[in-house]
Amino acid sequence: MIEATRELLAVLEPLPYRKRLHHVAAWARTAPERAAVCADLVSGGQYERHLALIAAMSSRDLAAIDEFAGDPVPALRAVALDAALRTGTLAGRIADLTAVDRRRLYRRVRRLRRPDLADRLIRDVLTHHGPREAAAVLPACGADTVRELLPTLEHLVNMAALARRHPTPVQERFRERLAAAEPAQRTWIWYEAAQPILDGDPETALDLLERYGPVDSLPSARHAYARLALIDPGRVTALLSAPGRRAWLLRTPLRPSLLRRLAVLPDERLVPFARLIRDRSLPDLLAALPPARRGAVYDAALADVDTGKRVPVVREMEVLPAAIRIREARRILALPVIRDDETQVLTWSSFLDFPAASAALESAIRAGDAGVRARGYALLVAAALRTRDPRTVAEVTARLRWLRNEHDPVRTAALTAFVGAARLLTPAAVDDLTKITTDAIEARDASPAGISALGRLAAGVLHHHFGEPELVEWAVAAIERTSTVWSAPSLHRLDLLRRGQETMVFARLRPFVAAASARGSHRPLFALTAALGDRAHDLQDLQDMLRTAIADTHEAVRYWLDDRRTRGERVAEVLAIDPETARLPIVWQTVCANRTDLLDTVLDAMKPHRVPAGVPHPERWLPRQQRRFVDLMERVVDAPDVPPRERAGALRAAARVPEAGRELVRRHLDSPDVVLAEAALGALIWTDRPDLALPDLLAHAGGERARVALYAAARAVGHIPPSRLPGLLNPVLTGPAKVTSRKEAVRLLGRYGPPGAMGTLLAAYRLDGQHRDVRAAIVSTARRHLDVEESWAIIEAAAGGSREECEAVLGAIPARVPVEYRPRYAALIVAACHAPGREIRRAAYGELPRWAPWSGDLTEMLVARITDLDELLDGDEAARLMTHAGAGWLDDAFDRLAARDAAEGGLDRLAAGDAAEGGLDRPAAGDVADSGLGPGVRDAAEGALDRLGARYAAGGVLGRPAARIAAGGGVVASRADRPARRRIELIVRAATRRSSGVGRAELIPEIRRLAGRPGYLRLALTALVELGRLDNLDEIADRCAGRPVVAVDVAQWVGARLRQLPELIDAEFLAPLISGLTARGDLPGGLIALSLARIGATFGWGRPWHDLLLALRAHPDPEVSDSAYEIDMG
Repeated sequence: MIEATRELLAVLEPLPYRKRLHHVAAWARTAPERAAVCADLVSGGQYERHLALIAAMSSRDLAAIDEFAGDPVPALRAVALDAALRTGTLAGRIADLTAVDRRRLYRRVRRLRRPDLADRLIRDVLTHHGPREAAAVLPACGADTVRELLPTLEHLVNMAALARRHPTPVQERFRERLAAAEPAQRTWIWYEAAQPILDGDPETALDLLERYGPVDSLPSARHAYARLALIDPGRVTALLSAPGRRAWLLRTPLRPSLLRRLAVLPDERLVPFARLIRDRSLPDLLAALPPARRGAVYDAALADVDTGKRVPVVREMEVLPAAIRIREARRILALPVIRDDETQVLTWSSFLDFPAASAALESAIRAGDAGVRARGYALLVAAALRTRDPRTVAEVTARLRWLRNEHDPVRTAALTAFVGAARLLTPAAVDDLTKITTDAIEARDASPAGISALGRLAAGVLHHHFGEPELVEWAVAAIERTSTVWSAPSLHRLDLLRRGQETMVFARLRPFVAAASARGSHRPLFALTAALGDRAHDLQDLQDMLRTAIADTHEAVRYWLDDRRTRGERVAEVLAIDPETARLPIVWQTVCANRTDLLDTVLDAMKPHRVPAGVPHPERWLPRQQRRFVDLMERVVDAPDVPPRERAGALRAAARVPEAGRELVRRHLDSPDVVLAEAALGALIWTDRPDLALPDLLAHAGGERARVALYAAARAVGHIPPSRLPGLLNPVLTGPAKVTSRKEAVRLLGRYGPPGAMGTLLAAYRLDGQHRDVRAAIVSTARRHLDVEESWAIIEAAAGGSREECEAVLGAIPARVPVEYRPRYAALIVAACHAPGREIRRAAYGELPRWAPWSGDLTEMLVARITDLDELLDGDEAARLMTHAGAGWLDDAFDRLAARDAAEGGLDRLAAGDAAEGGLDRPAAGDVADSGLGPGVRDAAEGALDRLGARYAAGGVLGRPAARIAAGGGVVASRADRPARRRIELIVRAATRRSSGVGRAELIPEIRRLAGRPGYLRLALTALVELGRLDNLDEIADRCAGRPVVAVDVAQWVGARLRQLPELIDAEFLAPLISGLTARGDLPGGLIALSLARIGATFGWGRPWHDLLLALRAHPDPEVSDSAYEIDMG
């Protein structure tokens, strides 16, 4: 080592870490001997090489930086790679960089916001590491590159994050996808697109919502609609109130920020929207309006409701103008349901004008029950606050003097309500406030809740009345007095005071805090410091008190070091006062990370066998400090009297120290102590060279410590260049290692390996005797690399393999598969639907709806599945499958099942007849000759009966009647009851569950034909009610003719359907419909009309609902008129 190098190291020795780096950087820019010294440093250890790297970066020595970019030590290599990225000298290195280095570079390039760098980098990443990693670089690229690559990478990109950088290209891409998608698919696209679209250009977002938005809702990123409303509130209102979205609007709370933007609309445009949201968000909308507009909008929103019986929510009353509020309160108090309830009378009386409210609440304030008095005081204060009149508030303040003789629950309730009066107080109330404060504090039963309310009131007065000395003086005094009541006062958020007020508050509280500290109680000091937050940093006297308290309690250290600006300097004082404070996390972390010049003092004072909770940034320490710390930890590790877990903790703490820590860990890899040996295995990956750990870890892949070794190997692999991984992991894949170890090797190779890694996995997949779980893991890995033909060879072979392999194939999600490969993968899903295993078939059909857009015409295949009575089918699966069946599928399914059902009906008749005669006759096709079925269906049914009869003649299950007849009812017990009919019922129920607006209308003609089949009228009518939007009620009534029981049920179904369509609950729509059904004069029409008319109760039976019910009471059918009379309009 040359003399200049020794001189430099000697100068750096006493400096803390950051000053050390600054000194090296300044030295490198001017020292003539820099090249020689740096060459000397490079031949040293990690500490010296790090100094050489800093010097190279400071002097822009690109050749030295490039050399360090290949350094075997990850910490040094990371710094050099970052410098190489910024200087543009990274070309050619990306191919074999470790995964950890690549991820760090991707993060760095995103932070640099250098599209030119990212555009060059992403091409290399695509070439060498594929689309998955290129997606991590895409947000940092320029707009043109994003437009070019987004269609290829969109299945891998976080679109919301990308849209924050590139909103326009993302919106353009979603426009293309939405325009090309079928309506049924757009809903799924919106799940992904909502946030990226709505956070982008508002005009574009509104256009996409209007053109392609979901019919029955809006995408769920509700925070964005306020932003859109700022641009065009009218268009946002139209989107929210579209007819198909009214049910969604009723159950969706609207944000106040959105309602404030919509409030700028004129009343004539706002009132229709207010009517739609009156049952949920009307109070928030009124609050967003200027007070002068609230009354008109409120009355107009309720114009079609008979308000004579309506009881609004309290929140609604709070925001009404005084005149409207008083009018409504008087109306509500006159209602019998309110008038007879004392609690309700008190509540609503508080909304009257203050004189009337005060008189009404007087009896409550003087009641014998403390609970009633507490409620009375709270309501009285609330009534005064609603006036927003300082004189009224002053009157109530004077009345609160009565609290002197009250119990604490009453006093606390009153004071808690009075906190909101801070804004309305005047200097004239100071005497009353002082009296109230004194009485509350001196009360024998004073509680924290009551004193806390006084503190909040005082803080509010300081905030609102800073320019009024009398009120400020009372507030500061109140804070002082409330602080003295409890040993740890609750001072609330004093950091929210106006700037400068914290000085005044501290000046008043200082004597009390100082006196408590002198007695050895520092809790008031800490409470005041916590309440002041960052403002405490600039109160020098407070800081001095905290420094003094350090000698008594270590808790003071946390508050005194809270200011990051002075933490580095102050930590030296803390250690000088009490070296034991080194155990505190904030002190230890500061010394380790920044004040490394104090580390020797800390290590000297460290007690034997003490293990710190963490070791932050040991690479910043001097080499001798590193060795000293490792020596201390080694003593703990080798101490036989120390518990094993503490020894293992010492080993893990030492592992992070460069060089010396790694050597200590490696010495204990083969320790006979299991705890130490496993701790050493796990700690290998936290050393300064985790890349060297992988061979040691993989050596345990087949042993008892495989669970520890493989867990650690997952991190070590990220530090290995991809080109080396196949050679390291292939012996595990093909050797005698445990199955779990081989599966982990598969995942690691697939995630971190080079582009050719799938060839290695294909060979492992084809290996004779390979475990099925390992093959399944290989299949799952292959799904991530569909751009490689070897992956397809694995997946296509697995589609015909074991159940585990097939399930791995079926685990793919279309959104995660590149668009160009989706048809090929969909073909595998379709093939799996014909697999010999029932469970695989069922799983494949469960996934098929996701892949339907890329699977061609599935009609015949889906109809066969739905009508196959040997396969289990539930309503959810049926609903998903039928969404993707082509036109006419339902008639086809009904024909097939009706034929089976006719055959089942023939057997039922045979069974019933034989039960009466004591035996079963052979079933014959002629039994359905007079069934009323169509010729084609009848032929199919006769064929089914012939086949069943053959089974009977052969002595099959139908040939043993005695064992089939149930003792109580003559039912064949060994077979399901009319399974074909049950399947038809299931199909119809599933059809009615399909999303509105997507494929429901085309089902109606087929359901009508079902209604014409014998025995299916009731089922078909259920479906017609659910599929319609009350636009087919005349047809339904006609089909109920002569079926009074069916008519009663249908009327109930129609009423339930109306409640599912809140957008249709409107007099303009329903009144003509009800009148028309009533005018029919028949029972079905009258019952349906009556079911619809019941919704008039929602409107308080105002017009036209009152007239509609009177017309039904005059209906010619007595069943209808009697039922109408049973409805009470009172």
